[in-house]
Amino acid sequence: MGKILNIIFVGVLLGIGFISCGDDGCMENRSSIPLIAFYSDADTTQKVNIDSLTVWGIGQISDSLLLDTVSVSQFMAPLRDGMDTTKYVLRYDQKNLNPRYKFDTLTFVYHSDIKFESAECGAMFNYIIEDFKYTTYQLVSAKLLTRKIDNMNIENVKLFYHVEEAE
Repeated sequence: MGKILNIIFVGVLLGIGFISCGDDGCMENRSSIPLIAFYSDADTTQKVNIDSLTVWGIGQISDSLLLDTVSVSQFMAPLRDGMDTTKYVLRYDQKNLNPRYKFDTLTFVYHSDIKFESAECGAMFNYIIEDFKYTTYQLVSAKLLTRKIDNMNIENVKLFYHVEEAE
């Protein structure tokens, strides 16, 4: 009888251990990455698709290609941990554009803020944007919506483009 009680006791302890080791308490998105969306400059509520867009990071150690000649209305641009600046090039590969104006650059200057989420989730980097710069070759303007970049799935940056009216 004593062996059976020991086996049951060990089984209960193991069951409690497995339950407490789960990550059910964690939020689904554990990454703090800016979400960048594209809009018309004439109607700033109208989302637009950018045709044939390629995006890569400047000064990255490894492959930093985020998008490769795709049609998108938004993308996520990770910021580099341990750095205070991240730059991205947006190349517009549409055939009807003047080659001289096919590139824009986005520059984020920031500091990281480490936040302890919970025992299950651990710590995560959040970012505080100190400066946001951009070029205006195809891009008309841009707006930084939130200075704090956390794991919430919201638009952090709006990029505005001139959109030709359909006749």
